[in-house]
Amino acid sequence: MKVVQQYWKKARPLTLREALEDCVVDKSERGKSFVYKKYYGYVMAVVLRYITVEMEAEEAVNESFVKVFRKIGSFEMHAEEDALEKTFRSWLARIAVNTSIDLLRTRKPTSFLEDTSDEEMKSHTVVMTDRLGVEDIMKLLTRLPDIQRSIFNLFEIEGYSHEEIGAMLHIPESTSRTYLTRAKQRLRKLYMEEFSVSHNIHS
Repeated sequence: MKVVQQYWKKARPLTLREALEDCVVDKSERGKSFVYKKYYGYVMAVVLRYITVEMEAEEAVNESFVKVFRKIGSFEMHAEEDALEKTFRSWLARIAVNTSIDLLRTRKPTSFLEDTSDEEMKSHTVVMTDRLGVEDIMKLLTRLPDIQRSIFNLFEIEGYSHEEIGAMLHIPESTSRTYLTRAKQRLRKLYMEEFSVSHNIHS
């Protein structure tokens, strides 16, 4: 009977909980393969918000999964299935974001940060008067400099505070605010240019 149960467990698809337990307890490739295949696209989508070069993005994704499997024993599995899926995705995203930021900083230690004048440092607030759609923003983000794109993602999408972003990027909190301002200004300009071109084509 035990042999039949083991065969049945191997024959049917794993659940997320079983795959995670498999990674932690048995440390088998079956659980890792399930997690990698199921969440590769999700992790890639997170990484691409920061890294636009395909080969570098793939490197960041694979490095993220290496860290995931190394740290998976520290992930607290929620009792409810829906909550487990949600918390695991959030945990994956944090690792992917940190990996992407680390890669950007190591690959471009000098060009990652831009020069910031004293005058720009004094003015941080920008109100986005144009309602940008999520899809519009995601497309336009790839055209921002690395530092602006990263801070916009970290603040507006991931929900980090400027203090947390400053600690992650090793920059003053005020610099983080300035780069977010620049990102919003650049996005608005790009959006207006795109909208104007589109409008002229269809008019």
